[in-house]
Amino acid sequence: MEIGNLSSQYMENKDWPFFLQAIKDSPEWEEAEKSEYNIKEYLARYRKLNGEWRIWRLNGERSAITYHVESSPSNQKPWLGTILVKKEMRRKGIGIAIIRHICTELKGNGEKSLFAGVPESRYIWIDFLSDAGFEQFKMETSPEGRDFLIMVCPLL
Repeated sequence: MEIGNLSSQYMENKDWPFFLQAIKDSPEWEEAEKSEYNIKEYLARYRKLNGEWRIWRLNGERSAITYHVESSPSNQKPWLGTILVKKEMRRKGIGIAIIRHICTELKGNGEKSLFAGVPESRYIWIDFLSDAGFEQFKMETSPEGRDFLIMVCPLL
């Protein structure tokens, strides 16, 4: 599917209203990811990972936000942490196009795979990542006792 002109930039203060609206429109993500933290506390948890929060634009319009790291402390591999697509733009291939764009960048840097962890009960998220090229890798249990499906996308 042709998506159009897709571009990204690092998230800036001016992007906060978009990010907050994307969270509001994604209560499942907020419950699973942000949970008891306010947004600034949530973001602070990720600063030490040296990842990238990006705003994605489709034909100039803010369309999505992502977070990924190029070297996770768990396995020194790239991980996709978050992808939130603007509510009215969902189910049009934008999320998959964004993941493919990130994969292309990582492959250009010599990486061979991209990982993602998904709460095992979030079947829609698992289906989405599968559609984007991710495969089931293993199950893990967090220190809090939550089960996660670890998925990997080979960068062919």
